[in-house]
Amino acid sequence: MKYLIVNADDFGLTKGVNKGVVECYKNGILRSTSIMCNMPYANEALQVKKMCPDLGFGIHITLDAGKPLSSAEKVYTLIDERGYFKRGFPHSLDDADVDQIRTEIEEQIKKAFSLGVPITHMDSHHHVQSHPKVIEVFIEMAHKYNLPVRSTPLDREIIIKAGLKTVDNFIYNFYDEGVKKENLLSILGSIEEGITEIMSHPAYVDNELMNISSYNTKREIERTILTDKDVLQFILNNNILLVNYSILK
Repeated sequence: MKYLIVNADDFGLTKGVNKGVVECYKNGILRSTSIMCNMPYANEALQVKKMCPDLGFGIHITLDAGKPLSSAEKVYTLIDERGYFKRGFPHSLDDADVDQIRTEIEEQIKKAFSLGVPITHMDSHHHVQSHPKVIEVFIEMAHKYNLPVRSTPLDREIIIKAGLKTVDNFIYNFYDEGVKKENLLSILGSIEEGITEIMSHPAYVDNELMNISSYNTKREIERTILTDKDVLQFILNNNILLVNYSILK
């Protein structure tokens, strides 16, 4: 059987991102999203869950955008003089203290579980989990909270060796220049047996998103493609089952 998880990263970043998630669930192929727990609209998760009952919510561990949930004195090696996470991953984490990374990751996990929605998995913003100072903590927390995880080409071998539950295939090229309908249809046509995840970032683009994210206008195009009738029909015709990460729990 071919199982497909289309996951929307960055839930909570802006209202437009959350609205895009709802749209792609109701009228498209989206069945999973992951929450940036340190962002202002993460608290809309329960409200969205009520509108989208089969939507899975993961944790989008964030260590290079916005402010930490932990107090500055607990994670001072992760932040700049303004109290924001240092930018410029991966080098932004080169001097980070591993215990401070652990403190912040666990704070984000606790915040996710406090939102009132079932948590299906854990992944990370800009794939920060792949950093040498993050990967072991990421694995430790996934075991502690019994969470399946996204594995990327950068860390798949380590994650599988650690015994964590993960997808069989992770597709990351429906992004930026790859945001084209024909590309998504090609990806869908090449899906193999097992569980595949396609990473996505759909949104309604507004001034708020334009001001805080360099990846902006393409999100609107993603939303349009993920709700395209031809894409929906292709999935139906090819017996691809849309699921979320709860299939791995």
